[in-house]
Amino acid sequence: MKNTELDSLILQSMERPAESGSSKEKPKPAEDESRGKVKKPVRPPRNIVPIIMCLALALLLAPRPLSAQMEVDVSLETSYTDNVFQLSEHDLDRWAHFHQNLDYVNTTDDLKIGANFDIAYPIRYQWWKFVPSVSATISQNISNPAKHSQNAVFSLRTERYYWNLTALYGYYPDNYVRSYIDRDGTGELEDFTYSRNLYRADLNLKPIKNTTLQLHGRYEEYFYNQYWTEFDANAATVGIGARYSFPSFSMGASYRYRSSDNHRHGERDASYNSNRYAGDIRLKSTPLSSKAGSPTFHPEFSLSYEERFYQSNDTWYGGRADFIYNTKAALNFGFGKNWKLKLDYSHAYRNIESPVESVRRSKEYSENRISATVKYSF
Repeated sequence: MKNTELDSLILQSMERPAESGSSKEKPKPAEDESRGKVKKPVRPPRNIVPIIMCLALALLLAPRPLSAQMEVDVSLETSYTDNVFQLSEHDLDRWAHFHQNLDYVNTTDDLKIGANFDIAYPIRYQWWKFVPSVSATISQNISNPAKHSQNAVFSLRTERYYWNLTALYGYYPDNYVRSYIDRDGTGELEDFTYSRNLYRADLNLKPIKNTTLQLHGRYEEYFYNQYWTEFDANAATVGIGARYSFPSFSMGASYRYRSSDNHRHGERDASYNSNRYAGDIRLKSTPLSSKAGSPTFHPEFSLSYEERFYQSNDTWYGGRADFIYNTKAALNFGFGKNWKLKLDYSHAYRNIESPVESVRRSKEYSENRISATVKYSF
């Protein structure tokens, strides 16, 4: 299974905390006190990449009969975003005027470099095909080095002629979102980070020619660092979809329902339910010229719309609804059997409805992103 597509399917993470009264001076501790709560020692990030690389090396050095059947993909990606922290217009203006609550932002736009390693080992038994795989992804932002990520995904795909089933587990440690003032703790800017466990299953059925029906389910666990444990949450998602292939292109549509339970919340409860609708169109691969062995290309275009309704009656989340729009266009090129290149552009916009003016002012944002990904298949 190729796991690079997980990033584009996966929904946005748990909502950020609020910064009420952010225009005030940074809180100062009393002279005879330390700084509110005593800081707990920060758990060092667990670097999972060496483990994945050691496993990959062991598989690559395996005896010839084993490695001959292995499928190995390596991808390198470079992307640029004009709003790396997804700041609202209000926050962008505050940053331009050197507001102390945004000192962690070096630049509002940024360049990110990433790599993905995917190893699969297809096994055939009579009419069955099993494909266990492991994938590791790392990325690093240039201007804001605190923005980095790493993850590992382990999956098993079972294939038959009329259906296939994929089950996977993904571990996403130490995801840095941005920094906020910890108002009920240290009184200082603290990193807002979380780790995530993902359990996911996808079933594709082919009841008739050219038609594929899709069933999707996932369960996610979010664990925030010691400053923001009140945002720990569990989220469950179910979805259905369908794709139909025409002679020169294919079209797909899907619906997903998501319920996020902020089970450790304090005064503010960030639990929500959401509906997400998506559609896409993909043209089939076409040679760039009439020459034999010519590179091929195919474009694709997708849209999605999510409406997110918060369930709390508190003063911050009560009556709040988010409406999230995503647009993406991509060009895919193939150069022989081994090389692939993908160029894409995406735009995201979040509109907020809330009776609280400061919520609308601080949570709406837009972001444009362009990227280029090169993949080599061994």
